[in-house]
Amino acid sequence: MASFARPWLVIAALSSGVIGCATVGGARGKDLVTLRYAWPEQSTLRVMHTVDVRTDWSGRQTAQRRYVMRLGPMDAEGRRRLVFQDVEVIEAPFPAFVEPLAASIIDAQGDFQGIEPLEDGPGQDLLDALPVSPTKKAQMAKALSNGLEREARNRWNEWVGSWHGSSFKPGRTEVVPTTLAVGTGRKKSEEVPAEERVRLDVGVPCSESVPEPRCVRLKLVREPVGQSDETQGRYAHLELELVTDPATLLPYSSRVIRMDRVDWNGGRGEPDFHESVHVEQHTFIHGVEGPPGHVAIREPW
Repeated sequence: MASFARPWLVIAALSSGVIGCATVGGARGKDLVTLRYAWPEQSTLRVMHTVDVRTDWSGRQTAQRRYVMRLGPMDAEGRRRLVFQDVEVIEAPFPAFVEPLAASIIDAQGDFQGIEPLEDGPGQDLLDALPVSPTKKAQMAKALSNGLEREARNRWNEWVGSWHGSSFKPGRTEVVPTTLAVGTGRKKSEEVPAEERVRLDVGVPCSESVPEPRCVRLKLVREPVGQSDETQGRYAHLELELVTDPATLLPYSSRVIRMDRVDWNGGRGEPDFHESVHVEQHTFIHGVEGPPGHVAIREPW
């Protein structure tokens, strides 16, 4: 399941195509909605993170954790620290799910700049507990740091980085040519021509606890050209749905779905197709333990 564990990696690598063509078409001026990054100072959000993986060979597995996310004040260079605290792992059948959440550095425009050094975070405690040689530990530290930075970048781009400054005509689906990795065997895949369909809807309730229709829903779907979930043979489907405040890009929910149908025989002999569906959900509660003047939103877990 390693190839399906983090479906947003695929989106993050290709999402620049979405941004680049978001204003293509006849929409002009007042017809467009522009998404802007404007997280307030000392933004605090409580996050519920769930993963649901279903396969036809091993059934269903779910993982769940929750944590508090805080974006600190700007430094002299306009950068801000995004830190993750009070992490509580509820279910964790996937090893990657218990990896530490690295503090991220976000610039004034809302772009990801990197993570804090590993020795400054909880990842170092994890490495120190391992009975391995210094050389092996250094190799593991580098691999862990690279993985944590990749994960942090993809997470931020899913919520904010890929979208700030983008303009959309509400209700209109933009179609973007791109590629998508489709499995050709148990551990192999190839990039095939694909279409990416992006749509923004306005007047969306932000959440059950914030029912005001001031949010937008951004939906992105990527499939191989000429295919759908009813297509026979090998297939892949990638989908993102983000509910966010267009004036600030403070997210309220984010869901990523990845579906794969793979021939385990790799095209040799009689096909042996197997399917997997990976759903990853982040739900955000705003105003929790914020600075003076913020009203905390009380919502049960």
